Amino acid sequence: MPDHNHERFNEAVVAHLPVAMEAQEALSQVVDLNGPYQADIEQGIVTIAGRPLRVVLLGTVSKASGTWLWSWANQGFSPGLPAIGPVRRVAELAQPWGLWELGQPQFSLDGVLDAGLGAGASVALLAAPLAGATAFYSADYGAGIAYFGIVDPGVPRPRAEGVTFPRRIMAAVNLQPGNPRSQVLTYAAVHDLRVTGDDRQLKVHIGPDVLSVLFDEHGRIATISGTLSSAAGLDRLDQPQ
Repeated sequence: MPDHNHERFNEAVVAHLPVAMEAQEALSQVVDLNGPYQADIEQGIVTIAGRPLRVVLLGTVSKASGTWLWSWANQGFSPGLPAIGPVRRVAELAQPWGLWELGQPQFSLDGVLDAGLGAGASVALLAAPLAGATAFYSADYGAGIAYFGIVDPGVPRPRAEGVTFPRRIMAAVNLQPGNPRSQVLTYAAVHDLRVTGDDRQLKVHIGPDVLSVLFDEHGRIATISGTLSSAAGLDRLDQPQ
């Protein structure tokens, strides 16, 4: 395995948290994530609490070794399966993104950030959108955990909205406060939102709404404010210092 640490990878995980948390919330509104599941890799279907969903298999985590194994590197599956093939494109981004983990067939999760759902979930939340999935689902199968990307049209990616933007950002900041600027910029990039501003302020254009994110001298979010077309007056969220 490459003699690298996971520093850049962990930074990418933190940056993508607002998008991932938003997607997981959307998935939880469709199915009961605490319900039983059945997986059919050949068909690319995972049935959760009785609801079948189309999926890709991102990878698996071994409980014994604490390693992540990408599905395309798993000799137990044909790389030509519809549930496996799309995940291969993630490896193509290893070099341009500077994230060696994306192209390494198997690697240790030691040192990978655990944002609350396990280190494997951190890999899955980053890989899911790269494989064309909206959200991810983790399935414990005893010896390990399988991570699926949800590609079912019944779970579309949520739209960015000015009224929910502060909550999306601050939920991620409260979970992992290391780099809120990257979280704002990544959320905007994923949703193809225009961003203007400077080191102290970013203005995110969401349709007719403009949300202003003000940073203090330490790079923390001081306030998120803006005029909203869906609400009268000023919508403002203050982050205590």
